[in-house]
Amino acid sequence: MKATPAHQALLMQLQKLDTEIAQLNHKLKTLPEHEQITAIHTRLENAAVELKVVETELEDVTIDLRRSEVDVEAVSARMEKDEKRLNAGLGTPKELEQTQHELATLAKRKAELEDGELEIMMRHEAVKKRVDELKSDEEGLKTLELELNVRIENATTEINALIARAAEDRMKLAPQIDSALVETYEKIRQGQAGVGAALLIGNKCDGCHLVINAIELERIKTLVDDDVLRCEECRRILVRI
Repeated sequence: MKATPAHQALLMQLQKLDTEIAQLNHKLKTLPEHEQITAIHTRLENAAVELKVVETELEDVTIDLRRSEVDVEAVSARMEKDEKRLNAGLGTPKELEQTQHELATLAKRKAELEDGELEIMMRHEAVKKRVDELKSDEEGLKTLELELNVRIENATTEINALIARAAEDRMKLAPQIDSALVETYEKIRQGQAGVGAALLIGNKCDGCHLVINAIELERIKTLVDDDVLRCEECRRILVRI
């Protein structure tokens, strides 16, 4: 194949634009914010499961606390009633003695119930605190997700503008190059990770980065400037500089 050195130089400019577009598209797909949002979703899912468990535990502890409060209130009411009878001297001496004995028993029972109530209250506070923490974390994660989405939107707008600019430059450049050369370049590019042309730098192909053997280099030296070279290893178009 033949193509003037000028056209081959333009082909390298075309390759540069294609590489830029490919890199920008890759950047668009691999914005770190996407990975961060995925991590946030995982944390939110895990937190939702834990929150459901902890909220159920809080409901149970709340019931236990109310039951304990009712028990204490019942004993307190009974003690108040007995104290009134005792203070009023109502009943026989034996009955008053029994009432006094009952008051001592009730006081002991009340102390036990209050100790139990205190333990339940402490447990209730701990569980309630965990519920509040999980809800606060959830709100924080959702706020962060909104911020990340804004950053993604801004970055996407900026990158798409660069892609559009490069694509426009490419559209203007391609018609200036020999059509057969461009056609060959496009076919090679499809099977070579988007790189259809590379520079020959010294004795190395800048596409596959492999050294060209001495015999091939000697042959290249005999070729005229408009001969289109191909790398023996990767078959990309080689442009001499």
